[in-house]
Amino acid sequence: MQLAIRICGLATLLANLAAIARPDGVLVEPYSGKPTAAETRFVRQWGDFLLKRGEADAGRYSADVPFSFVCGERSSREWIKAADAEITSSDWNGGTRKHLLTWKDPQTRLLCQMELSEFQDFPAMEWVVRLHNDGSGDSANVHDFKALDIAWNSPGGVMPLLHRSVGGPSIEQDFQFQTEVMHSSLWRKNRRIRMDSQSNADWMNALGDACIPSDQRPSSVWLPMFNYQTGDDGLLTALGWNGTWFAEFHHTGEGKSRIAAGMENLNAKLRPGESIRSPLSMILYWQGELMHAQNMFRQFVLAHHTPRQDGKIVNPPISCQTWGGWGEQRHLDIIHRIKEKQIPFDVYWIDAGWYGTGKVKSNTVFEGDWGPMAGDWRVNENWYPNKFVPISAAAKDAGMRFLLWVEPERAIYGRPVTLEHPEFFLPRKKEYRNGETLLLNLAEPDAAKWAFETISGLIDENNVQWYREDFNLVPNGYWNGADEPDRTGMTEMRFVESLYEFWDALLEKYPFLAIDNCASGGRRIELEALSRSLILWRTDYNCFAEATEECTQDHSYGISYWLPLQGIRPFRRLVDTYEARSALSPCEAFDPGVLDKSDEEWTLLKKTVSDAQRAKRYFLGDFYPLTNAYGALDSWSAYHLYLPEEQEGMILAIRRPKSDVAAMTFDLLTIDPAKNWTFEDADSGQTRTLSGKAIREDSYEVVIPKRRDSRLIFYRVAK
Repeated sequence: MQLAIRICGLATLLANLAAIARPDGVLVEPYSGKPTAAETRFVRQWGDFLLKRGEADAGRYSADVPFSFVCGERSSREWIKAADAEITSSDWNGGTRKHLLTWKDPQTRLLCQMELSEFQDFPAMEWVVRLHNDGSGDSANVHDFKALDIAWNSPGGVMPLLHRSVGGPSIEQDFQFQTEVMHSSLWRKNRRIRMDSQSNADWMNALGDACIPSDQRPSSVWLPMFNYQTGDDGLLTALGWNGTWFAEFHHTGEGKSRIAAGMENLNAKLRPGESIRSPLSMILYWQGELMHAQNMFRQFVLAHHTPRQDGKIVNPPISCQTWGGWGEQRHLDIIHRIKEKQIPFDVYWIDAGWYGTGKVKSNTVFEGDWGPMAGDWRVNENWYPNKFVPISAAAKDAGMRFLLWVEPERAIYGRPVTLEHPEFFLPRKKEYRNGETLLLNLAEPDAAKWAFETISGLIDENNVQWYREDFNLVPNGYWNGADEPDRTGMTEMRFVESLYEFWDALLEKYPFLAIDNCASGGRRIELEALSRSLILWRTDYNCFAEATEECTQDHSYGISYWLPLQGIRPFRRLVDTYEARSALSPCEAFDPGVLDKSDEEWTLLKKTVSDAQRAKRYFLGDFYPLTNAYGALDSWSAYHLYLPEEQEGMILAIRRPKSDVAAMTFDLLTIDPAKNWTFEDADSGQTRTLSGKAIREDSYEVVIPKRRDSRLIFYRVAK
């Protein structure tokens, strides 16, 4: 007897809402990522206030500029007013219009400029604030620089909710979507939630799973993306900064809140003619349902913070991921079998272990003498006598682009560049011990030039089309140690600016190049990085034998609230459909494992990769969570994705190994009851056409008879 349980999206937060019909009879899906006219009007009014074209809605947000800082003892609030800005504006270009708001202060000799972006297609604004010392001497110290600093008030004093997700610290809780009520208790209606170095370390230590509790890379503890819900609407905020940031949400009671965020460690005087910048700040206003907001943000990221080639979003790759220590012949053999068996991979990926002068062969990441070679980014001719030329050529012949892992910002002392140019590295010392880990100081122009020339050389010599940049150290101690007195944060400032310039220069020189952003797995996720790179490896959790498929399912579920394009690799059982679907993503990678697979295993591998290829386009659509119990082995994990323009979708349902539930029914809010819909089971190939009205009234049933099994179902409007 099958047990059917009705699951209604975010059961703890959202009611089971039917689709809404407008007076003209057109279906309005309440969780879609399409903005409404009311949302657009609200943000347009806010922008008009900042641009001196209208009044602020002072009951909802600050009637002031949305940032602040202090120079010496003088607050920017004393001299920076929206009404006093000098404004120059551009025309609309690609759905974006930019404005430059300028203020000058005779007292501090600072020139402040706010680079404000409006968007035609989203109820969103972004800005970067730049400060320039226009005086002939050093400025007083600039501190308390809040790139985002606004009041945000609930209508009617509604108690706010903060929605946020864990970052990628490589633990079971990676990317877990969390909701917190902004009161201290039922009797104390105020609450402050702060994310900074100390509070993040305290959170990690309290979790009892903190291998690097002080890790300050931008998404090492929390994603720098937040949704502050105030009843039936809210404000979604996000940051772009590849360094140390803070964010604070402070509800003071009666629905009144203050939201602030920015670079954490800045307290520096500016020299004459010197400029600094704030992190990128973004706000997006929404009304209605939480998942409408999350889907709007996903679509905003796709539209305005995703790299493109020839005007199109970079093709998220389904990859064959291999180890760099294997040597030339094994790679050529693998590529030969991929071509022979017609496995539809997009990318042939060579990870670490290929470089330097080591002589101890490594078959896995845990073997060999490749580790101390970091910083020597010459191809190891002991394993690759012809460099990667024959491998990249074979990959191209098999229909794949070639990806190469490099980590240019980390070096081990003793490598040639560390001996020839110790001035390129941090910490700055007279003497280093052999084997010491160093940080390439991108804030030093000659060091940044060396990085660009090194990576360019690898691309040119080896026909690299995907550049995978890793970053396996915590940089903040190096940055802080290099700061001069009264210049706290300046090394980080110049390093982060130079990182963006480095990536931009590579993309300008090589229009065909795509960048994969990895930092110990998903610890450099922020808006500026997302604009330049994809995330093919979102967490190092999947590196370890203790990792479980169910946690990988949880990771997929949580990160999908925010990011449409990201990926991970299943473990090593390539012919295990359950495992592969646990990691299903638009950038899924596969380890080829042993070559002597049976014909049946090759056939199943081809089917699994083909399913991933077919599924990846749906991740560009809206995300609909159905059910997921973090860490529970006796539950299901299920979600669906939908492309509204194409009227097509995909359902992934996974029955975990201890679940006694053989069937579930789901309310698919994307289904138009006036149309018929065709559903196709990816495993059996069987199709059936159902009435949309019946689905909306009775829900859609998914049956999984066996434990530790899954169903991948594609659906579309019937022709």
